[in-house]
Amino acid sequence: MATLRAVVEIGPEAVEGAAWPVEFADNYRWETLNASTTPETIGTVMAALAEWCRPEDAEPDATPTATEALHWIAEADYLVIRAGIQLTDTTTGTTVNPGCCADLEDWRAWPHTWLGHDPTACIEQAADGLLIHQEKTSQNPVKLPTGTLPALLADLREDLIAFLAAAQTWITTTTADPDLAAAVIATIDRHAAITAPLAD
Repeated sequence: MATLRAVVEIGPEAVEGAAWPVEFADNYRWETLNASTTPETIGTVMAALAEWCRPEDAEPDATPTATEALHWIAEADYLVIRAGIQLTDTTTGTTVNPGCCADLEDWRAWPHTWLGHDPTACIEQAADGLLIHQEKTSQNPVKLPTGTLPALLADLREDLIAFLAAAQTWITTTTADPDLAAAVIATIDRHAAITAPLAD
């Protein structure tokens, strides 16, 4: 059986100078974005978003307050969410990870969208579905039988909605400002089109 998960890569260079605790790791690893995402991982995602949204007139090396940083996100016209979609065959254990520079913006169009690079996933059309390879040379693709993708995307959407709820709670706890929390989540949702219904 195949599963789709929204994931973010955590590594040794987690955002420096963040306005709140972030997740560090000695080695790179993937963390899932869903209802169970830890506060530290949520903090890492929000810190990366805030850094992307840092205004040009802000001091480049200054650590903002939590409220300042989150206002940058809430007021952003455009976001880059450095995360992606991970495909796993739960029977074989084979996983296809998102490549570098992947973004959640077009998750609804997966896998027919930008999947990142280094590695660059390869999609092969088979008679009864799709074969997704981590790279062109990989010998163990994950098979997506015809007709299974809509249900996988529906499950992924539910995970992302649950992540938004967890993130809203985290922001409210961090700032004691539920209105700011709602504004940040609305901006993320507008960018990534998470809560809107999937097309039939």
